[in-house]
Amino acid sequence: MDAERLARIADLAATAQPDWDASHNGEALQEYLKGIGCDGVDAVMVTMRVAGCDLGEAQRMFFSAPSRAAERDFHNAFMDGLERAQSDV
Repeated sequence: MDAERLARIADLAATAQPDWDASHNGEALQEYLKGIGCDGVDAVMVTMRVAGCDLGEAQRMFFSAPSRAAERDFHNAFMDGLERAQSDV
């Protein structure tokens, strides 16, 4: 990961930290991040940093949040396609 992206993630984490500290609510954190345009891998990495959790927990917070339904649906459809392609081989 390049230095610019790492700096952006650090800045987003610093911005999101007060909201997390006030609520410790993963859904609220994801809604906040989505609202400021932080999506995908960056949102998962910010979640790891802000919540002090591992990758698995950050992904669970990301994909279980109602505000991330579109990302979850895309991820599930993509994984289903990969599984179908694998079974066709």
